[in-house]
Amino acid sequence: MIFISDVHYQLDYLSTLPKDKGPVVILGDLINWIDYRNGEGIAKEVFGSDNLHKLIDLRKQHKFEERKDLWKNLYSIDPEIIMKKMKEAIENQYHEVFKILKSYEVWFIPGNVDDVDIMNSYTTSSINNVDGLIIEQEGIKFGFAGGGVPTPINARGEISESEFSKKLSNLNQAEIICTHAPPYVNELMTDVITNKIEQGWKSLLDFIKINHPKYSLFGDVHQPKASTWRVNNTTCINIGYFRATNQYLELSSII
Repeated sequence: MIFISDVHYQLDYLSTLPKDKGPVVILGDLINWIDYRNGEGIAKEVFGSDNLHKLIDLRKQHKFEERKDLWKNLYSIDPEIIMKKMKEAIENQYHEVFKILKSYEVWFIPGNVDDVDIMNSYTTSSINNVDGLIIEQEGIKFGFAGGGVPTPINARGEISESEFSKKLSNLNQAEIICTHAPPYVNELMTDVITNKIEQGWKSLLDFIKINHPKYSLFGDVHQPKASTWRVNNTTCINIGYFRATNQYLELSSII
């Protein structure tokens, strides 16, 4: 088994994944809304470079209310045209991603930028949404809880803490808990490039302290202050920003 997260429409890396190591487990964020390193993504396609850089600058300055106001203004210019462009761009990225993934066995959960309905439309006998499930593989019980932590951005894949906690309540037998976002630990949530504490799950931290899974695997924070951390007996691992690093975690390397 290999684990990746935060694909963000990185097709070249995706097509080079090994096919002889078992299922490819994707911990969310298949499409690229905004790459904050270079501005590439759907937002640039739809709103243009000038507006894109304004959005990036406002986020870096943590001016979320101003950013929200700018979004509203951009959408209000011509809502029907904007929504049409947005829909086409999102669907195109998913189409291209799953065109590559169809030659793999894939388990996925949604991340904060993902559209679950579109993802589910690509499920097959070899591509499965495992969100909310416990699956035993190689004698190990894996638990999966997808979705993004709620933020002022209000991305389409965000869910409430209570909804996420409800998923976790069915996964207490998991030996490895797999999520999109990290547990609520400062070092795991802090992005050293944006100098910002990103999102984390308080209920996941509680779950780890109560149930003591061997590992907690996640992504979401692209350049974390710490990529590995111990919470009691649990090793917490950020498996990497796949779009930028082509990094994956092979299960055999940690067990």
